Amino acid sequence: MEIKLSKSNLLRGITLVGNVTAQKAATLPILGNMLFEASKKEDCLKIIGTDLEVGISTTVPAEIQKEGAITIPAKKISEIVRELPEGEIEITVAKNNAVNIKAGKAFFKVMGLMKEDYPKLPEWNNENAIELDQALLKECLALTSFAISYDETRYVLNGVLVSVTDKLIRFVATDGRRLACSEKEIENKDGQTFEMIVPVKAVQELLKMLTWEGTVKMIPSQNQVVFVLGDTFLVSRLIEGHFPNYEQVIPKGKKTTSSANREDFLRVVRRTALLTSADSPAIKMDFVKGKILLSSRSPNMGEAKEELKADVSGNDLVIGFNPQYLIDVLKNLDVENVSFSLTDPDKPGLIQGKDGYRYVIMPMQLN
Repeated sequence: MEIKLSKSNLLRGITLVGNVTAQKAATLPILGNMLFEASKKEDCLKIIGTDLEVGISTTVPAEIQKEGAITIPAKKISEIVRELPEGEIEITVAKNNAVNIKAGKAFFKVMGLMKEDYPKLPEWNNENAIELDQALLKECLALTSFAISYDETRYVLNGVLVSVTDKLIRFVATDGRRLACSEKEIENKDGQTFEMIVPVKAVQELLKMLTWEGTVKMIPSQNQVVFVLGDTFLVSRLIEGHFPNYEQVIPKGKKTTSSANREDFLRVVRRTALLTSADSPAIKMDFVKGKILLSSRSPNMGEAKEELKADVSGNDLVIGFNPQYLIDVLKNLDVENVSFSLTDPDKPGLIQGKDGYRYVIMPMQLN
């Protein structure tokens, strides 16, 4: 293999792919490598990485002088390319799988491994593809993924539930203490309906890849899903099992409702949270006419109090919440004012955004 390409193109490709390599290199060393495939026919370099759960493939423009394929240690090639001078890079592979890298007056030799030992990414077809705006997918994942559970004993909660009905796509994530649900209308030409749980790692990588322009194809199958963005695709195994009945935890009634400026709310919560501690993790919220009083108290540190201007209607109410759970949703919502409705001090609260977005948050006991 002999190729020439620009540093910026190569760096973009290996940065995109490098995040899924090296996770399981201890058990299968070749997973610490990324696969380079040079094809004259396509006049590009294909870069592939996988940890057997999630795989990413992308192509970058390159001048192919000799076709070929090799796997290269992901961490080392990333470090080398980042430090190389700007401009053109030459990569050649010798007979003993040694990879020679030249840029300007810099030269590196790295030992690679043969392509034949590298796991193949699964095949798919476009028959079941649903086309979405990248902005829609990015927004919905950003508004739900922070509520994913990392408790591996509850593995069905270690991802985002994606549910497609005739004209609607819904994203749901929960860790048992809060639940985020975002839904949008879509064009579903074939009238497909399905549910799948996309694991957290695939969600995190997707969020890095998605932009606010263009479209993405989502292709579900029995135990995997593929997301195609132009010349790049991500394939992921799905989480098997049944997602819990989340509808039953979304509050139906409300005794107290409030509306406040989202940015003001976020700033006040952040400041009040400064004097919480492991012993007193909750902030206290007093909902009274015309305002919400936020306070925190920690025996060894002191206390904080602040008043937030808000439209409050219904019963006065005092309730405690984990401030981080409020910060997570308030910093991601793209609305001027946020609606917060409550029933009782020991019942969950409901934050609502635009397009039917719902965020349920369980209360905490106040010391």
